This record gives sequence, structure tokens and C-alpha cells, in this order.
Amino acid sequence: MGRLVLNQVSRSFKDVKAVDNISLVVDDGDFLVLLGPSGCGKTTLLRMIAGLLDPTSGTLELDGRDITDQPSRRRDLAMVFQSYALYPHLSVAKNLAFPLTVRGGARADGSAGKATKAEISRRVAEVADLVDIGYLLDRKPKELSGGQRQRVAVARALVREPKAFLMDEPLSNLDAKLRTATRQELAALHRRLGATFIYVTHDQVEAMTMATKIALLNGGRLEQVGTPDELYDKPASVFAAGFMGSPATNLIDAQLSTANGKITVMAPDVEAVLWEGGTPEREIVLGIRPEHLTLNAAGSAAAAPSSGAALRGTVELAENLGREQLVHCRVSGRRITVTCPREERWEGGAAVVLSARVEHLHLFDRESGRRLEWQSEPSANDGAAAPTARRRAEALPA
Repeated sequence: MGRLVLNQVSRSFKDVKAVDNISLVVDDGDFLVLLGPSGCGKTTLLRMIAGLLDPTSGTLELDGRDITDQPSRRRDLAMVFQSYALYPHLSVAKNLAFPLTVRGGARADGSAGKATKAEISRRVAEVADLVDIGYLLDRKPKELSGGQRQRVAVARALVREPKAFLMDEPLSNLDAKLRTATRQELAALHRRLGATFIYVTHDQVEAMTMATKIALLNGGRLEQVGTPDELYDKPASVFAAGFMGSPATNLIDAQLSTANGKITVMAPDVEAVLWEGGTPEREIVLGIRPEHLTLNAAGSAAAAPSSGAALRGTVELAENLGREQLVHCRVSGRRITVTCPREERWEGGAAVVLSARVEHLHLFDRESGRRLEWQSEPSANDGAAAPTARRRAEALPA
């Protein structure tokens, strides 16, 4: 078991609030990634969960037990640090055995009492085989590569069989190729163990590929919680839309209004026809991901969609990425990025129209930065919300 509940947790350092009123549920078996830019509070939050920092306010519960004031040694949580924190004078085998010997271990049948040397040796061997470091047990940390040290640090956490594993950017010291391989190993390990993982990173690729749930932080506050698909496909705010995805979402200040019985979005050289209905004018931010835009030569039939968005501009630069290319366009002073096949040829200065379908447009309230949701107007017959009804004029912040 490893269900963790955070209730309005905050942490301040003098006048700076590093973590601001965060409530979060981590279910047993989750691989939760705390994601966000440097300084957003994710490591501070992890250290409070681990018991290395006390919250200024709020409570933490582990499997229904209040652990807010309990020291880290009594929380039954294992932490993997960014620096690995291995004992340089001990062999790999002794590094793995250390958590069991210092705590008195645990008997194989789960009963109370100190584990024997044979039981400790057996558990060390089992975990070493699990992460493929059995051949390294006699070596010292200085004789290991970065990837091998990282595996030892993970194995040392595994050997305790804790209720949850806490990991603070454990891959940041590895090169790109090794990061990819180790990321895959961690994801596979989570599937095999079915244990609870809480993982801190600023790398959205790590979050998207490993997490079952992502908690996106911004300025100490919780911006959005959901599955990787939910955060990518339905960002809850301008920040979430801009942070998730590489290249980043194109964000355009625009005006939401009604024209000819349809809700429209307007900005210089930008026009989007959404759906039938009416709405008061309001300032919004229009978001479109680069892979959802299509490039067409200005004046072509495909450049004038009857619905969706059309952006008129010129090509500035094309970047060849091998499998695809990024085409950067200038639309009324804004740089807009499009992902398109490498076979397409776009010369600098070419007049183009960038188009996107309605379902790929994200609308955000400009003042609050929050996503706008829309609901159908009630049917005139029975008052029920009809899928084909006109859209209600009011936009509802998520």
C-alpha cells in the first residue's frame, strides 16, 4: 500500500512561499510526476513528503495515517537523490544492505524481529538482479559509471520495500542516450512492481513517457493534475499549454465575438470560425499546437477554410530535424511555428496561410489565464442539453 494525501500543504521561507496551498491525492500504484520549471516548488514539495522539511501549514496522510509531524525514518518512504548519495567506502552489496542493517531489517515472512544476514543477502541479490547490477556487487561506487551508480541508488531504495519511492531528478546527471535507456528501465520497473512512485523533474519528456499522472506546478501552486494525455490534449491554462509540448504551443492574443450567427476569434491576420451561437466580446488567448497547423500557399483553395482557424503570414525559416521540419512563420509580428513533413519545401519570404481545425483550437481567458469550456444551450423541447444545439454564449473557466 502507498496512498498519499496532501491537504492544503504550504511551505514558506521567510517571506517567500515556495509551496502554496497544494492539495493532491497519489493513489496506490501511481507513477506521479511533479513537473515544472526550476523554482516552481516541486523539490520542496517532495522533501516535505519525505519528512526532510516541515510544512508551514497543511497535513500529509499515508494510507490513512497522519504523518505530518513524523520524522522521515518513520514514514516508510525511500528516496533516490539527484546526487545518488552512495557511500564511497562501501561496496555495492554493502550499500544495498545498509538500509536493512541500520533499521534492523525485516524478516522474510513479514513478522517482527531482526533479519538474519542470510535474509539480507538474499534480498540484496534479488534486487540487484531486478535492476541488472548483480555483476557489480563487489565494486566500489568510484568504479561505476553514472548509469550504474543510478541503478545502485534505485536498488538501495527497492531493497527496503517501502510504501512509496521518492525520486528527485535521478536522471539529470546522465547523458542523453543513457537518460533514455534508464527512463525506459524505470517505467518497466514500475510496471513490474506496481508500487507508488513520486518523481520530480523539469523534463516534460520524462513526465510524458513515465507518468500515470502528472502534477504540473507553477510558482509554488498546482496548475493542473491529470494523465499525460489530459495535460497535452486539454491544457487547463495558458501556462500548461505553453509548458507542455516541444516545440511549444503557439499562443496568440485575440478577441472572442459573434459574427453572422457564429462565434469567432479575431486578431490581426488571424481569423477563426468556431460554431453557431453568440457570446459577448471578451479578450482571450488562442492556442494552437505546431503539429495541428497546416501550411498552404496563399491564394490556394485549401488556404480558405470555412471553419477552423486561418492565419496569414510569411515564411521566415525552416529547420530540418531529419524526420520532420519546423517552419517558423511571421504572422502580423508574431512568430508562429508549424511542424510539417520534411519533403515540403518552403522558401523564406513565401506568403502562406496556416490553417487548423476547430477541434484543435484552445481558448483561454486572457485575464485569468484559465481554459474556457463551452456548453450546449438547452433544447427548446425538453430542456436537455442537445449535442447539436447552439453553443451557450457564456464561456466557463475550467
